[in-house]
Amino acid sequence: MQTMEKGTDVRFPVDDGTYNLMTTLTEKLKALQTYRIYSKDVDGRELELYQQLIDEDTQHAQRIYEVLQERMGRR
Repeated sequence: MQTMEKGTDVRFPVDDGTYNLMTTLTEKLKALQTYRIYSKDVDGRELELYQQLIDEDTQHAQRIYEVLQERMGRR
């Protein structure tokens, strides 16, 4: 568990590495939601771009989730 600096007694329920993975996954999922919304307003090359971003970020999110699960399994 992590504590805040300057002698305060607040403890965080997860370590920095776990928090970082959780936050990264959350941000990646937010991006996916945004890409899906934006892709409804475009066509052609722009639609292809959003579809590519969705495909790539979906793979990234899955990988982050796998690593997070592995990390949580070690606890």
